[in-house]
Amino acid sequence: MIQLDHVSLNFKDQYILKDFTEHIRRKELVGISGKSGCGKSSLLRALLGFVPLTEGSIRIDGLPLEPSTVMEIRKKIAYLPQDLNFPLDTVRDMVRVPFELHANRQLRFSEEKLFDLWGQLNLDRRLYDRKVHRISGGQRQRILLSVMAMLHKPLCLVDEPASALDSDSSEKVLEVLRRLREEGSTLVVVSHDQRFLAQCDRTIIL
Repeated sequence: MIQLDHVSLNFKDQYILKDFTEHIRRKELVGISGKSGCGKSSLLRALLGFVPLTEGSIRIDGLPLEPSTVMEIRKKIAYLPQDLNFPLDTVRDMVRVPFELHANRQLRFSEEKLFDLWGQLNLDRRLYDRKVHRISGGQRQRILLSVMAMLHKPLCLVDEPASALDSDSSEKVLEVLRRLREEGSTLVVVSHDQRFLAQCDRTIIL
């Protein structure tokens, strides 16, 4: 699914990732670990074509990541960054935004499916009409994870999904990620949580 060959990322004349080669197979749930500043989040953004490679190459689903293919590749990817703030009033508005993007307009938003996922993630339905600024970081991450699950993308990139969660909620997140894998998605998840990483198929340490 993902082939990285001798990938290097340079920021302000310093390498944050150097000569990195890795193959991530289809339908794997792979954890990415490492010290702060080692390039974990930058690697996810590089897979989206948002961070240019200093050296090396990336292929996703058989396609080389380059300017002529980047839009086609992005249509295959759901991305959940660690910090994402929508300039929207309510959660009701926030969960619909991804379905309004051009790449996702063929997908149908379903409140029934959303609330089913919320039940799996220990989220109260009353959050639906709450102001975005009134929900916690952990609630926001789980809400956006539920939306990501509804998109059914072949590749899911997730940055620190359990960083603001207790152990029970973290386990619920992992269950949803595993279900996505069973449904055919490949998942690359950045995390500092060793308990979380231990339950991935494998962990790559940068």
